[in-house]
Amino acid sequence: INMMTLLHDSARRDPATHAHASWMTDLGAQVRTAAVLPLRMLIFDRQVAVVPIDTSDTRLGALRTTEPGIVNSMLAVFEQAWNTAVPFGAAPVADELETGLTRLDRELLRLLSAGMTDEVAGSRLGISARTVRRQMAALMDRLNASSRFEAGLKAAQRGWL
Repeated sequence: INMMTLLHDSARRDPATHAHASWMTDLGAQVRTAAVLPLRMLIFDRQVAVVPIDTSDTRLGALRTTEPGIVNSMLAVFEQAWNTAVPFGAAPVADELETGLTRLDRELLRLLSAGMTDEVAGSRLGISARTVRRQMAALMDRLNASSRFEAGLKAAQRGWL
């Protein structure tokens, strides 16, 4: 059985999710994490796709399709996310060690610099708007910036954007 699972980067910091991901890798699954996840989906044997009917409330049910065009499109989205994700258990990348920026920090800066609200950026990152504000406050502190605009300017000057 070949299983590929893509989790949010926050899984590395959550003890229960970390333990589950470790268990899956011990059983032979491939697990990677990403700062931003695509639509929640299950794909079986590259032929069957299952997606939520309503992404804001997955308890409402799911849609199953074998339509090749839809399944192939979903595979392309998953593979793009998979190819940029970090294997579970991998050491921090050199960039993170040099700048101290996590992939989440970098992605947050990118989304906010594109004009997204805290709520939209949080939704894209799989975190709450409150966490976005807390992360941004920490970044502003590191940059010694008194406003988000100044933080964006200083982040760009440092090559963080």
